[in-house]
Amino acid sequence: GSTPIRGNVGVQVIRSDQTGSSFYAQVVGGVTQSTPVTDGAKYTDILPSMNLSLRFDSDLVLRLAVSRQIMRPKLDDLRVAISYGIDNSAPSMPIIRGGGGNPYLRPYRANAVDFNIEKYFGTSGFVGLQLYYKDIKEFIYGGRVPFDFSSFPAPTGATPGLPTLGTLDTQINTGGGSFYGAEFAFTLPFDVFSQALDGFGITGGAGYTETKVKDQNGVIGTIPGYSKWVANGTAYYEKNGFNVRGSARYRSGFQGDFGNFDGQTSRKQALDELIIDAQIGYEFQGGALEGLSVYLQGQNLTDEPFVSVADPSRPLTVTDYQSYGRRFLAGFTYKF
Repeated sequence: GSTPIRGNVGVQVIRSDQTGSSFYAQVVGGVTQSTPVTDGAKYTDILPSMNLSLRFDSDLVLRLAVSRQIMRPKLDDLRVAISYGIDNSAPSMPIIRGGGGNPYLRPYRANAVDFNIEKYFGTSGFVGLQLYYKDIKEFIYGGRVPFDFSSFPAPTGATPGLPTLGTLDTQINTGGGSFYGAEFAFTLPFDVFSQALDGFGITGGAGYTETKVKDQNGVIGTIPGYSKWVANGTAYYEKNGFNVRGSARYRSGFQGDFGNFDGQTSRKQALDELIIDAQIGYEFQGGALEGLSVYLQGQNLTDEPFVSVADPSRPLTVTDYQSYGRRFLAGFTYKF
């Protein structure tokens, strides 16, 4: 009808040229000889996108976004350097094993659709529902893959007839997957119910996410770092200079890559966590102190720890237990 549609349609064409450089070191006659090595890849991505919004007179807004997306791999995963040697502990016979980077890596690639329904009311009320789906066309997974070492010098201790087909621990592009879910968000000032509740309100939201992706062996797993459920909420009172807030943040357990003391990462299963924060403050409204605000904050009031386990079905198989403690902060701001 008469409701206007606004938006944009466009396309990006990105030409990428990635190169990694290193040195191949080999001991010949007791002397280490270094040879420069450079390798990489060139590729082109075409990224169309469309964003549309439809706003009705009733302050109902519909939004639709469709796009092709990429995310580049980490720079250290693109390094050209690898190391390798003989693994004599293999079940049948010795095998060459190595590890390192992959200068041929392509980005993560996905086709994405987002649909939002938003309703605005009062002076600051809001309710919104976002539905999202990513059809992952290309993913990056780290693991052990077959690798032909025939173009490399034989490792130290190699015997005649040692197979040159071994394994390499590295990052590779794998098959696709999916990433989808929904997020509900709201801001509800209580003065929409009664003026006696002016200044009181709540705000927050909750999200649900499912991820599925294939690893280098075609096995379907989840994308690390994502919880199936996340939620947050804040109850507040803001009026006549007073500011009181209480907040809670929750996320369900998830698999994540966490840093070790040696700088490497390892994948662990983190348990659920619930963080409680609070704040009270006052802003002077007049007189000599006008413009001065003071506040007191308390963070992680329940001293919630971060815990990871080896087996999600057995919560006592703890691999990491980090207690951060409670934090209290006091401060002030002054505007002039």
